[in-house]
Amino acid sequence: MTTLLELSEGQSGIIQKLDMDRLLIQRLNAMGLRCGKKITILRKAPLKGPFHIMIDTTELMIREQEASLIQINSSAL
Repeated sequence: MTTLLELSEGQSGIIQKLDMDRLLIQRLNAMGLRCGKKITILRKAPLKGPFHIMIDTTELMIREQEASLIQINSSAL
């Protein structure tokens, strides 16, 4: 398993674990980030900027800090 931080633009993976506190997990779940969902990196902003991601048909922006806490399996696709 790797983290979302390690994927390049255009790559996808399946969310395996959200390695963060319960409050942040609930917040991300409300936006569609759940274990078992496919996640795709659309764009990484320069200088430690946000990640533009897609879950199903929903596009979101998350900080690099949160991306480093999302464990994915990129070989499952």
